[in-house]
Amino acid sequence: MKATSLILISLAVIATVNACTDTNATAGAGGTCFCNAGYYGTSTDVTAAGSCQKCPTGTNSAAATASGTLVTSCNCLDTNASLNSATPPVCQCKANFYGTPTNSGASGCTACPSGQTAPAGSTTNVCKSASTYILPIVSLIFSLFMLI
Repeated sequence: MKATSLILISLAVIATVNACTDTNATAGAGGTCFCNAGYYGTSTDVTAAGSCQKCPTGTNSAAATASGTLVTSCNCLDTNASLNSATPPVCQCKANFYGTPTNSGASGCTACPSGQTAPAGSTTNVCKSASTYILPIVSLIFSLFMLI
């Protein structure tokens, strides 16, 4: 009976030492806490409640690794999209793509035709030929050259 009580007390102490205050984290070796998949954060303190934040809609994260790799941000589920710098960040189509990123399945971002570009975050087809930017400059230089 005494041995059983001692074992139970020891297990309770170990569980307390390795427990994370943040319910969105899992304890790793040495009592360090790591954010669960779908959450991100920078704190590994077992007493820091709420240090793991849920990823925004349309994004996800892998669980942090026990080797110490922290998950400090989430990634867009659409492979042709990336997070913008807004607060909170949202997914937008990458440069040279346009549309609305999707949360699953096929990408909602369509690539511009070959030789055309569009700025990141384009929601409609604003793809333009790269030469449309160069032509006015070349025309200006040619005109100046003709004046000389």
